[in-house]
Amino acid sequence: MTQAIKFKQGKTPLGHLLIATQADALVYAEFGETPAAVLEKFQISFPEDAAISESDALLERTWRAYQNYLSSPGDLSEIPVRISGTEFQKQVWEALEQLPVGSRQTYSALAESIGQPTAVRAVASACARNSIALRIPCHRILRSDGALGGYRWGLAMKQRLLNAERYPRAVKVAQSALTSEAADL
Repeated sequence: MTQAIKFKQGKTPLGHLLIATQADALVYAEFGETPAAVLEKFQISFPEDAAISESDALLERTWRAYQNYLSSPGDLSEIPVRISGTEFQKQVWEALEQLPVGSRQTYSALAESIGQPTAVRAVASACARNSIALRIPCHRILRSDGALGGYRWGLAMKQRLLNAERYPRAVKVAQSALTSEAADL
């Protein structure tokens, strides 16, 4: 019998988010435009396993980490993950997990780091198939010309994440100013 998948969804500073845990690991973290959109993507990925069940400590800790990420970008590596993929994809995702917060790397440098210097397109494809946003930080990968390249959750979000990681204090001040303005209205 398969362990139940526990999931939680809601609005975050980054948009609508659905995260899911199974047993002792995060197995899914997806952003979307609407709650219905993220739920539909989740149900496609986990058609028979998806079950709303009581929350647990891992799910709640992960939710808080994601909620706080923009105002305080940090290392999410303490959240255990389990992700399905090919051996090559897993190798790429493991290499991504080694990138420190605020760092950037090119697709070609990532391919070289895993001993596959000619597999640049395959590395980009593995990044695109990552179903655990932020925790497996494919947003830190850029094209060799410095351009953003692609991002499963959109280039605007990729840029926002890179800025938040590079300039966390400036992002925190900007968010505080927006909150103050909203309170004055």
